[in-house]
Amino acid sequence: MKLNYLYQLIFALFISATAFGAENTANQAILISGTKFTYPLIEKWITEYSKVNPNVSIKLALKVNAAESPDLNIIAHQPAPTELQPDQSIIYAGRYALLPVTNNNNPILLAAAKKGLNKKELDKLFFEVLSDDNEPAEKSKFNATIYSRENQACTSTVLAGYFGHATSEIRGKKIVGDDIYLLSAIKRDTIGLAYNNLGYLYDVSSRKLKAGISLLPIDLKKDVKPILSGNLDEVLSILETTKVETIPVEKIGFIYA
Repeated sequence: MKLNYLYQLIFALFISATAFGAENTANQAILISGTKFTYPLIEKWITEYSKVNPNVSIKLALKVNAAESPDLNIIAHQPAPTELQPDQSIIYAGRYALLPVTNNNNPILLAAAKKGLNKKELDKLFFEVLSDDNEPAEKSKFNATIYSRENQACTSTVLAGYFGHATSEIRGKKIVGDDIYLLSAIKRDTIGLAYNNLGYLYDVSSRKLKAGISLLPIDLKKDVKPILSGNLDEVLSILETTKVETIPVEKIGFIYA
């Protein structure tokens, strides 16, 4: 993201946050809660905003506390009509992508390396749908253990919606907690597969994939093949300007009353 755009975004977002704080006492923080994988990015936004408006206190809720009511709720999927109250709206502040990832030693890395898996093949691999006669749909030819978040999680909602499914149709094992635990699961399972966001897949300092994991080979046109290079900057550069059929991209927003 270009620096000038980042600052414009910070101002647009937290001018709204300042309005929330206008009726509060001077030392009362504006509370933000929601999808946890966005927290490192939002922490940076808060730090930058604090430089220009140090009188406003903004904090992220690390745990759910029934006694506290967030001023802003982070959402990383398209909300269903029932998710928004009549007095609520959304400010969209960015986008994120989900990439399929697996264990470094998974045989699928060699089996699918030449051409890569297309969207239809990924569908077979990650989803199971009953046919009209209640028989399981055709399975993928690859042996795999699919790991995903629980059905209501943003990652599951986005992944299923992108492929035209309900979250209940995602195969395999559900991981409770945070998306980071999906990486722990596939590191322990040589045939484990999952979709995860770029912030968890890459070391933001080295810009390389984290140890023990590899991107699943996917079918890509020549001009977007650098996505599989393992370099975060290459991925971001392409996805900022190009829609790739095999990669879900979704908005990050803030719900406010």
